[in-house]
Amino acid sequence: MPEQTNTGKIEYSSTKEFSDSDILSMLKDLPDACCIFKVLTDPFGTVKDMLFLFANEKYAQLVGKPTSELIGSTYFTSVSNRDEDWIKYSYQAAMLRQSSIMRTYNTYYDKWFEFWAVPVYQKGFCAFIIHDVTATKHTEDDIVLTNNTNNLVIDCAKALSSAEFGKGLRRVLKVAGEAIEADRVFAIEADEGSVVGFHEWINGASAAKLPTKEDIEEHDFISLWDKQLKDKDLVVVNDTMTLRDYNEALYNDVLAGNIQRYIVAVLRDNEKIIGYLIADNYANDLSINVSSVIESVAIFISYEMRNRTLTSEMTYLGSHDALTGLGNRYALNQTLKLLTEMSVTVGVCYLDVNGLKVINKEKGHEAGDAHIKAVAEKFAQVFKKKYCYRIGGDEFIAVIPEIMEDKFAELIEKYRKKCSNIEASIGSCWIANSQEINRAVKEADEAMREDKARYYVEHERRKGMN
Repeated sequence: MPEQTNTGKIEYSSTKEFSDSDILSMLKDLPDACCIFKVLTDPFGTVKDMLFLFANEKYAQLVGKPTSELIGSTYFTSVSNRDEDWIKYSYQAAMLRQSSIMRTYNTYYDKWFEFWAVPVYQKGFCAFIIHDVTATKHTEDDIVLTNNTNNLVIDCAKALSSAEFGKGLRRVLKVAGEAIEADRVFAIEADEGSVVGFHEWINGASAAKLPTKEDIEEHDFISLWDKQLKDKDLVVVNDTMTLRDYNEALYNDVLAGNIQRYIVAVLRDNEKIIGYLIADNYANDLSINVSSVIESVAIFISYEMRNRTLTSEMTYLGSHDALTGLGNRYALNQTLKLLTEMSVTVGVCYLDVNGLKVINKEKGHEAGDAHIKAVAEKFAQVFKKKYCYRIGGDEFIAVIPEIMEDKFAELIEKYRKKCSNIEASIGSCWIANSQEINRAVKEADEAMREDKARYYVEHERRKGMN
């Protein structure tokens, strides 16, 4: 029986001798192609050719010659689709009595073959046994392909989740781009056909020739991708020359000589398209399923984009008033806490809407909400929305940092003039040191309440006059 050595070669260690007829009988019935040679050497012992002593029908079919024509002829004169390495392995088997197992790809047959070169008879003779391992090789390649692809997808998932969205996205584009040997991998955030975000990894040597974000917008690549994708999540364009008929200017001005192939996958939030993931000029000869990688990464990015949007919305709702869009009491408290840790000038304006209960009672709460929104809009126009908060049903406050006292007084006066038709009570306070912000808020509140008291006195007086 053959034994595997640590060199990868096969050696025979049997003391049993077989007769010539025994060997021929065994080889004739082999399920694989087989032949026996006598090596022909020059006076220096170098193998020059091999003489066929035997060839079974399977070997004859493999080389396209009948056995009668092979036997008695030499290897070089009889076999056209030969493997030149056979000379080397025939010497090892026939002269050195060393067995070998080799696997090779035959371009003529487009198949993978595994052959054994083994010593037979006596020194100077050897046999070759050839086995078609194409199916096995494909299975092995599929396993390697699957493992490599899965490992890369895992690496991409780790890269994307390793940091906040922007950094994680740049990392996953780099990991994927380097692995598939692309010129560029980039993600576009899109809203109704417009580019709203652009993230890319570029192979440094390829940067100059790649279409820019401006090129993509100018030539409306999104419409092209949508047309190619149709209802699919991924499309592969192996030859961009095919796009010349679709848009000759796009091909000539942007793609020709720069982008030979690309793959594009859609980014989705449920049924809505929120972007695209594209790989330019990736390698075709990798043990990686590029389509599977890009499709998986697109799913990861879509998920992270949805999470980012949801987080932003939740953060916004947690710090903003739903009706007016102004900051809420939580946001105000965060601002006040921050200001107590600083030392800047601050102006505080407290506002309370007058007569809201009457509006709600006489016209309904929808009219009351509309009035609140109108007051908030005017308030934000004067004091800037980012400094304004709604902290109760009809109460608003503006906290404006780094403002001088005279400028703040001008804003208060501006509001009074601009909103003279809105019945509201106002109180204000300016301080030179924001560490005393809580005192300023209290004083502005008290001033507003004094103003409101004057309003009610005046209001009752007007009612009495009526």
